[in-house]
Amino acid sequence: MIKAVLFDFDETLQDRTKAFEGYMDAFLKKYLPDLDEETKKKYKEDMVITGKGGYVNRVEWYSSLIKKWNWKNAPSPEELANHYDTTFGDHNVIFDNSPKLLAELKRRGYIVGVITNGPSVLQNHKMDMSGLRKYCDLVLVSGDVGVHKPDPRIFEIAAEKLGLKTEECVYVGDHPINDIQGALDSGMSAIRMNWGWFKDKELRADVPVIVDIIDVLRYV
Repeated sequence: MIKAVLFDFDETLQDRTKAFEGYMDAFLKKYLPDLDEETKKKYKEDMVITGKGGYVNRVEWYSSLIKKWNWKNAPSPEELANHYDTTFGDHNVIFDNSPKLLAELKRRGYIVGVITNGPSVLQNHKMDMSGLRKYCDLVLVSGDVGVHKPDPRIFEIAAEKLGLKTEECVYVGDHPINDIQGALDSGMSAIRMNWGWFKDKELRADVPVIVDIIDVLRYV
């Protein structure tokens, strides 16, 4: 019997792709305010392509962009990475149905939580700005516990904190390995949010697929 519904954050509860658009605009306005529109568009394309949906080492990523853009007198990659970690959450784009879903799950008596990869400051700031923390019985950030998805241990830690067995939890996420395989390996069941960077990649016949977060209600 499922007692808890747990979620990834980016590309599951929020449209991370749209949030990244907001972040890029703010980043370029702050650090490269004099770009013409054509160059700005090109730089944003570079950021999207090389950013790989956020699955990069950000210091190395910014180092590569500085080189690619031949950016003279650029701030250090470390400063730019810190800007990302401390401000990305200001640009959250939460799916319209995310608050509705979490509220309905709570109304139905489910335990609700989030398990998300990333640095503590980045992911906690996103949660604080999202308006969703109030629905959550647990928010587990990999940077706070030193274990990262897809390691089954992070899912096990979440269940332990909730006083549950992993078999009593279902996990909803977009990443075929970090979210889906990791949850299954821990003993949780899984629901695939087919959105964002990994859309249509490695879908599984044994895992339900949704494209609107509210459709979680069809499977719990």
